Amino acid sequence: MADVSADYVIVGGGLAGCVVASRLSQSDKKPTVILLEAGADPSSNPAAASFISGLSLLGGEFDYVYQSEPVANTDNRVHTLNTGKVLGGGTILNYGGWLRADAADYDEWAEVVGDQRWSYKGLKPWLRKTESFHDKGADPEEHGFDGPMHVTSVSAAQSGARKYLLREPVREAWEELGVSPNLQREDGRIGGLAEMNENSHDGMRQPSNLVYPLNDVKVFTNTTVHRVTFSGTTATGVELADGRKITAQKEVILCAGAYGTPKALLLSGIGPAATLKEHAIPIVHESPQVGQNLHDHSVIYLAYRLHDPSLGYALGSAPWQDPALFKSLPWDWIVSQPLPAEIITKHESNVEKQKRNLYEVISVYVPPGIPGIPIDGTHIATSTMLLLPTSRGTVSIRSKNPNDPPRIQPNYFSTQLDRDTIVHATRQTLNAMLASSSMKPIVESETPPSGEGLDGLTPLTATSSDEEIEERMRRTGTQHHHSGGTAAMGKVVDVEGKVFGVKGLRVADASIVPLPMGGHPQATLYAMAEQLVSMILKDE
Repeated sequence: MADVSADYVIVGGGLAGCVVASRLSQSDKKPTVILLEAGADPSSNPAAASFISGLSLLGGEFDYVYQSEPVANTDNRVHTLNTGKVLGGGTILNYGGWLRADAADYDEWAEVVGDQRWSYKGLKPWLRKTESFHDKGADPEEHGFDGPMHVTSVSAAQSGARKYLLREPVREAWEELGVSPNLQREDGRIGGLAEMNENSHDGMRQPSNLVYPLNDVKVFTNTTVHRVTFSGTTATGVELADGRKITAQKEVILCAGAYGTPKALLLSGIGPAATLKEHAIPIVHESPQVGQNLHDHSVIYLAYRLHDPSLGYALGSAPWQDPALFKSLPWDWIVSQPLPAEIITKHESNVEKQKRNLYEVISVYVPPGIPGIPIDGTHIATSTMLLLPTSRGTVSIRSKNPNDPPRIQPNYFSTQLDRDTIVHATRQTLNAMLASSSMKPIVESETPPSGEGLDGLTPLTATSSDEEIEERMRRTGTQHHHSGGTAAMGKVVDVEGKVFGVKGLRVADASIVPLPMGGHPQATLYAMAEQLVSMILKDE
C-alpha cells in the first residue's frame, strides 16, 4: 500500500468501525473512506461463521488476548481480556446476545453529558433502525423490522423448534423467587424475567463487516496504526507502524475500542501530561481523562451437576439429537433485578437509583469455558453479572512502540457496592438453581471450577455464607468482555464524539460510553454508531 488519502480515515474495523465506514460510504455525498484494521479478514476461517464453532476462536489468531495487570480484589490474578483482532472485531468472538440496556441507563447517560440524544427516547430511533426483529407480536414502537440486523428471541428461532427441556423449570424457579415476567420489555424496562434475544440467523453469526457492507470502502487488514498525525492541533491523517502515512481530508475517526482507542490517543500526544512525558511523546493536547474510567461487566460463572444426565438437559448428553438445539448458544431466559432495599439503601440515597437493575443472571445449558468442568451433558451453568458496576479501572501504554499491548488495570470488584451486589446476586442464583421446587429435583450440586490456583474450593449452596461467596468472587470472578468508558463523553470527547482540544479527530466506539449500561453492549453500540454517523454527515 503506497501512501494514500481519503475524506475519512477510520482506525479499527470492529463493530463500530464497520458501521461508520459502511454508512459514510453509502451516504448521498459519497465520501471516500479508508478503514484500517490491525487483524485479519476472517472470511477464510469457517469457524467464524457460527456461534458454537466460534467458541474455538477465543485465544486464537483473531484475539489480542491481552493480559491485565494483577487485580487486587481478585487475589492479584492476571485476567485474560479477549478482544477482537480481526475485521468485525468482537462481533466475530461474541455469543450473539442482543440485549438493550434499561431505559433508565440511557437516560442517565443523557443526563451526565447534558444531551437528550443519548437518552432512551433519543436513542430509540437508532436502536430500531439497526433491527430486523422477527418475533410475532413485537411492539413496533419499540422494535424495528427492516434494519440490517436479523434479531429474534430463542423461542422464535428456527420456527420455534429450539426448545430446551429446562425452559419451564428455570422459569418456574425464578417466579418462585418473586421475579415477574417481562417478555415485552415495555417502555424500555429490562427488569424481571425476559427471553434472550440474539442477532443470529439460523445459528449463523452476523458480524458487523458483513451486515454493514464495505463494498465502497478501501479496507486494509493486517495494518497497525501507530498514531494520528497533526498540523498544530488539527488531525491530518495517521502514521502506520511501518512509517507509511495516510492523509484524511476531513476526519480521522478512532474506532479501536476501549483498550485500543486510549492507546492510540496517547501515542498521538493526547492524554495525561505525566504519561506523555514519561514516554517522551510530544503533547498535542493534555487530556487527563484519557484511559481513565474503564468499566466492564464483572461476573461469576457457576456450574451445576445434574442428578441424571441421561435425561438430556445439557449439551453433550445422548438425547441432544435435534439440530435446532445446537443453533447458537443453548440458553433462553435472562433475569435482571435491583437490590433489596436493605442492601441498596446502605449505598444509595436517591430513591430512583435504588430501583435500578444492578445484576443479571443467565442460565446456560452447557458450561463453556469453566475450568475443569466437562462438556459431556453432566453440567449446566449460570452467569451472574453486575450490570452497573461502580468499580473503575485504567488503560495506559507501556512504551512508544505501537506493537506493545496496552497496560490495563481493570480493578474489578473494588467497591463495597459491587461486592455486596455480586454476593446477593450469586445467592439468588444459587436459590433458583439449588433450592427452588422446580430445579432441586434436577440439580444435584454446584461444582467448583478446578485447575491451577483453584485448589481448596468447595461447592456453594443456597445457605453458603457471604464470606464463602465473596471468596469465590475473589478467586474466580472475571469479566464479560463488555469494556468501555476510556475516552468518555463529556471528559475526552464531546456529545458528538469530537475529541476535545483538537480538530478533525473523532471517537466512535465503546470507549466514549461514559458509564456502564445494562444488557449486553452490542445492541447499544450499533445504535450509538448509527447516531454518530448521522452527526458526522451533518458536518459534511
